[in-house]
Amino acid sequence: MAIQKNPYGKIKFKNIAEYHKQFNGITLKRLDEIRKAIKDAAPGAVEVISYNMPAFRQNKVLVYYAAAKDHLGFYPTPHPIRIFKEGLSGYKTSKGAIQFPLDKSIPVTLVKKIVKFRLKEDTEKSKAKIGKAKPYMKYHNDGTLWAKGEMIDGKMHGYWEWYRKTGVIMRSGYFEKEKQVGEWTTYDQKGKAFKVTKMKR
Repeated sequence: MAIQKNPYGKIKFKNIAEYHKQFNGITLKRLDEIRKAIKDAAPGAVEVISYNMPAFRQNKVLVYYAAAKDHLGFYPTPHPIRIFKEGLSGYKTSKGAIQFPLDKSIPVTLVKKIVKFRLKEDTEKSKAKIGKAKPYMKYHNDGTLWAKGEMIDGKMHGYWEWYRKTGVIMRSGYFEKEKQVGEWTTYDQKGKAFKVTKMKR
């Protein structure tokens, strides 16, 4: 049996790992395949549960996916389905969904192309919104640079970096209007990354 519990019943999933645990056999294998493909294509995206489905988010949700009785539903929004229409000719599609049959391996290369396309869309839309962003710098008491990034309406937004008085980078990461998101990196005294933390949205 592929499904152990009904994912759309009373269960409210907290994370993708919890969602995957509800399945076994070929369904779980396909879920793991598409999860890895998405992570490989968008390593900086954050795993979330949205509409009780696994999803990956950068500034906005990039793609969703979910298991069904005989297929895996992949939801990259309508635009990529039109753009990649030729490559998707062998699969059943609708306005915003693609069905990958469970009896066939996930088309990893195609999924990665779609995810990267969504990443580009998401980044461009985010940049458009950040059109009014203003560069901002903070300094140590001795005048050396402490931090630099951008502000929107008085709130930290986008990519920021912090520096030691020696000029060596200390930490870097992303803000979404003052909230830490995505991957945050901590650097050692020589400026070499030694710790990466994924922030929850």
